[in-house]
Amino acid sequence: MHIDLIHAVIAAVLILGTLLVLRKMKITTAEGNRSFDWRVFVAVFAVMFVFNMLWPAGP
Repeated sequence: MHIDLIHAVIAAVLILGTLLVLRKMKITTAEGNRSFDWRVFVAVFAVMFVFNMLWPAGP
């Protein structure tokens, strides 16, 4: 149980970190419109894919 919670917390930190890096590099902006952005999707997908390959969730 604790491993799954730690995995979820680290995943959340990685997602937020990815979003902050994308904003700092001016790849995406924090505008009010909630439109879908493929660059953000691909970046978060790549980070989470690598993370889950290194540390898969579950028993």
